[in-house]
Amino acid sequence: MRHSASVQERVTCNLERLSPAEREVARFFQDNREEVMVASAQALAARIGTSDATVVRTAQSLGYAGLPELKRELDDLRARRG
Repeated sequence: MRHSASVQERVTCNLERLSPAEREVARFFQDNREEVMVASAQALAARIGTSDATVVRTAQSLGYAGLPELKRELDDLRARRG
């Protein structure tokens, strides 16, 4: 399934309306794509210093159904690049 906006575009477009904790998670999504693709919400939360609920809520605030959908998009982007 192809989305109209990439993860990068979704973060850029939504950054201002995210809470400070969600902004931190969203930036982590941008900067650590490989890790986001393989880690659980709990592992990402521990790495970022937040709760797993905040990780999932951030994915949802960016327009994804949840973390699995965001991971699929990251994987699709990687596959298209090479």
